[in-house]
Amino acid sequence: MNETKLIRALQRGQRGALDKVISHYSSYVASIARNVSGVQTTREDLEEIVSDVFIALWRTAERLDETRPLKSYLAAIARNAAVDRLRRIRPEEPLPEEDILSADEAQGPEAEALKREQAETLRRLLLEMAADDREIFVRFYYYRQTVREIAALLGRNESTVKARLARGRARLRERLIREVDGNAHL
Repeated sequence: MNETKLIRALQRGQRGALDKVISHYSSYVASIARNVSGVQTTREDLEEIVSDVFIALWRTAERLDETRPLKSYLAAIARNAAVDRLRRIRPEEPLPEEDILSADEAQGPEAEALKREQAETLRRLLLEMAADDREIFVRFYYYRQTVREIAALLGRNESTVKARLARGRARLRERLIREVDGNAHL
């Protein structure tokens, strides 16, 4: 059965189609969920994430686009399900420090202290953003989702997502410059 026929069968609510998708894509979905959630997720959590992905697929099957690969749709759902699970497990840690810090490999205590300070400033500024803007920003820069994926998952227009990213970058830049100038006068 080709993918277009499989998507049409899902849209018609044929249970056998879901069974085929589960059989064919379970390991792919688990791999994505594992990569996003890392070591923080137990095997049981990972199994739940995979189940949640296929339940979400079943519930939203009528909205599938036959011209788009099912694999990319499942990948987006898996990433979001893993992120949601991480938020439930560790809601007070929005971003791991090692992923915020720059790739600059400068050594020494001063450089490490500066990196930690920059990461903390960025975390604080992200938390000050409006929740919708922060979610778009984190999905794009931290989870590396595309504008198209974010728009589809949040039910927004792609141009809206792009505009929010641009405004968010401008606000962050402005706030960082103000903070640097403010600290320079101390």
